[in-house]
Amino acid sequence: MESVRVNEQGQIIVPQMFTEEIGLRKGEEIQLLKRNGYFIAKPTSIDPWKELQKLMEGEAEKVGWETDEDVVQFIKELRKEN
Repeated sequence: MESVRVNEQGQIIVPQMFTEEIGLRKGEEIQLLKRNGYFIAKPTSIDPWKELQKLMEGEAEKVGWETDEDVVQFIKELRKEN
């Protein structure tokens, strides 16, 4: 956990270790969310679909899918069941 100080204008400086880790650049906008008494800062440049792709990378191979068509066929089968 890192502590920062709020200046007279209500601004904070995000420590470099955080900006580098998430790829935040000077002048870039962030979203500020309030959750359960905490603030969460998220760069607006983060694409949720790309983040999901990163999380899912390699998962298709684990279940034996080798092509995009394998995935499409699985989804079609799931839709038939519902």
